[in-house]
Amino acid sequence: MTAFITGYPPASPRLLARFLPPLADGVAAHYIEQHTRLGDLVFDPFGQSPAVSVEALHVGRRILVANFNPISRLNLSLSVRPPAEADLRSALTALADVRKDELRLEDYLLGFYRTTCIRCGSQAIADSYEWDAESGELTEKTYACQPCGDFPQHGPADDADRALAKRFARSLDYYLLLDRVAARDDPDRVHAEEALSVYPPRTVAAIAAALVKLDQLDPSPEVRRLLCGLLVAALDATCALTQDRPKALTASRRYREHNFWRAMERGIGILAGVPTPSRSVLLPDLLAHADRLGIHAHTGPARDLASSLPAGCCALLISAIPRPNQAYWTLSALWAAWLWGRESTATLRSVLRRRRYDWAWHAAALRRAFASVLPALAPEGKVIGLVAEAEPGFNAGLLAAADGAGYSLAGAALRADTAEAQLVWGRATSPAPAYTGSLLETAVKDIARQAAAEVLLARGEPSRWMTLHFGAWRSLAERRLLAALPDDPLSLVNRWLEPVFRDPRSFQRLGAEKSGDPATGMWSLPENGETTPNLPLADRVEARVLQLLASGEPVDEHDLVQAAYSSFPGVHTPGRDLVLACLNSYAERVAHSLWRLRREDASTARAKELESIQAELRALAVRHGYTAAGANPLEWREDEQVVYLFAVITSAVFNRYVLGPQLAARKRFLVLPGGRAGLAAFKLRRDPRLRAAMFANHWVILKFRHVRRMADDTQLTRTTLEPAFYADPLEETKQLSLMSE
Repeated sequence: MTAFITGYPPASPRLLARFLPPLADGVAAHYIEQHTRLGDLVFDPFGQSPAVSVEALHVGRRILVANFNPISRLNLSLSVRPPAEADLRSALTALADVRKDELRLEDYLLGFYRTTCIRCGSQAIADSYEWDAESGELTEKTYACQPCGDFPQHGPADDADRALAKRFARSLDYYLLLDRVAARDDPDRVHAEEALSVYPPRTVAAIAAALVKLDQLDPSPEVRRLLCGLLVAALDATCALTQDRPKALTASRRYREHNFWRAMERGIGILAGVPTPSRSVLLPDLLAHADRLGIHAHTGPARDLASSLPAGCCALLISAIPRPNQAYWTLSALWAAWLWGRESTATLRSVLRRRRYDWAWHAAALRRAFASVLPALAPEGKVIGLVAEAEPGFNAGLLAAADGAGYSLAGAALRADTAEAQLVWGRATSPAPAYTGSLLETAVKDIARQAAAEVLLARGEPSRWMTLHFGAWRSLAERRLLAALPDDPLSLVNRWLEPVFRDPRSFQRLGAEKSGDPATGMWSLPENGETTPNLPLADRVEARVLQLLASGEPVDEHDLVQAAYSSFPGVHTPGRDLVLACLNSYAERVAHSLWRLRREDASTARAKELESIQAELRALAVRHGYTAAGANPLEWREDEQVVYLFAVITSAVFNRYVLGPQLAARKRFLVLPGGRAGLAAFKLRRDPRLRAAMFANHWVILKFRHVRRMADDTQLTRTTLEPAFYADPLEETKQLSLMSE
């Protein structure tokens, strides 16, 4: 099974990061090194993430990229050949010095944002304004005032701020920008108007002024490349879309209007890097010389580039798989037309018209792209799909597309908590099954049901719908059943599988209405006694983390997380938060990313402590008139009745006590180290079955430290004993309240 590769957080900000797949550093390099050799030819057919090309070059491979979006190609150019900060500042200064109405352009544009300090009354330049889109009111401002210390200040907008904003009502600047995208008689003009509406009027005026002066400057190709990059950074930052990965052109109810010139200045920090020589190579040269490392970026779709390639020349196809994003593609059409003219957007014209991208449309588009590049793949070559925002519809469309295009799924890993998937395909060596009609429907239902049940059985705990869905569709793809389906396999399979997952004899929903969205709540197998599930995944992850720490030597956090993922591959990849909760429970940080097992959590130390706590509990029982019986669980009895039951453990593995057969007792206590309390609470939050059983069976978590306090409390009486058990709550939360959530 394929282990999920975790990678590293990006070391620096990325241009257009909120629109592009959030690919971690090192993931592409891992797969490239695993499946290719030095000098091999690697092909990224979608060109969605510049990181793929950057890492391919870094590990010594030749790289082909196809992308018909000129904005994405600019991003690729700036990533593969990053400019020096000094060159970016020089380019921006050249633009700043162009005259506009007797002023330098910089001074002219900064004048759009003049304001007054609310503290001292001095003139200042606003960095941003807050607007309420529903009322159309300018409400707040952020600025830096030199007399007051030149630090960011926030305050209410005043009448002068509102009067200045009104000066920028729709003007000739608006029509200038509109004309750059579509002529007055162009049927796409109405769509360009909709796209332009995400920019506040003042920003529209600033964009128009900057573009006109860029044309007048007529810079060298390199300076123009840098200025276009800074403009794109500002165009992204100053539109009124929500900041959190927008998919559609919908302005926020409350949005922030940013100072356009300041946004260009901030772009320097995003684009600047360590300059490298140009590694752009013509296609014939890249194909002819295996020792000539470089990149060829094709300015059209992948199918056009693939048709120019020798059969089997690519050792690996790897790409961050694109997903529908109306906002990015529409804005790209706008920005490209503004920067390079209408002719540059010929391949993007259709995105201005398309209002909706559904998963069936996307699956068909992906299938065509996959089919077109298959001849370029070496006979034993692999295809790697890196999927961010891997929601069920996206996963299903991708799996159906690749299967239908002639690829065989060789491995798949899903990290459900961050919605990321990594898939590996090879050339299909066998045809799709020859099932049709009812036989095909029965096969799809049976295989999906069995695969989903096996996922839940193996995980041993309630799981997300995304995990269940991925396991079912992965199994259908592995058997090439998706390729056996007619057009629009998504709709057909979804229709067939709906009653399968609604059947209470096969699956249960916890914490959600049965008829509601399947993504709500958690899924589990019915408790019919026919099968015995594995130990819960969370408990096995805890044991594995402890094992990785057991030597007592410092362990790198990234290496530990990756080792945990390798132990639980495929659809069983644990959430990163679960691994880190286990790490925090047992280890202490000794350096930035190094952790070491805490001394008190060494096995010999905990064994001694367990014996000590059991002795304290026996002494407490005798002191308060109870009879102590049994070893572990320990019973406190009175009149032959079990009043209290204590299960003393050194881990947070308490599933067998809470869900297993219950011994008679009025109250039951799980007694564990205080360092395990956070992990125990984490497990209870993620497992509704465990949480409900804790409450129903009257289990309470008691910490070792509190047992010692009670043992030392000479004022404790039979009357105050039971309330004292609750005096050190789990994570500072009332235990009964937590259990009943």
